[in-house]
Amino acid sequence: MSQSVILPPGPFTRQQAEAITCQYHSITIEDDQGSHFRLVVRDPEDRMVCRAWNFEPDAGEGLNRYIRSSGIRTDTFTR
Repeated sequence: MSQSVILPPGPFTRQQAEAITCQYHSITIEDDQGSHFRLVVRDPEDRMVCRAWNFEPDAGEGLNRYIRSSGIRTDTFTR
């Protein structure tokens, strides 16, 4: 099993967020204000599980827990 991309424990950059959204079908960038945005994790039924602004002090740490438990990798997703 390959190592998945994870976020740093604190704030994260757009480049880091985009790397996550490319690896996971269930993670999107929302509320995009240009300099700041929210990263949102959704469950298989498309319900929001977790979200955080990219500038929050512990944003990555909280999101990483949900990415590991609820993230749907693009290489395993089928419609």
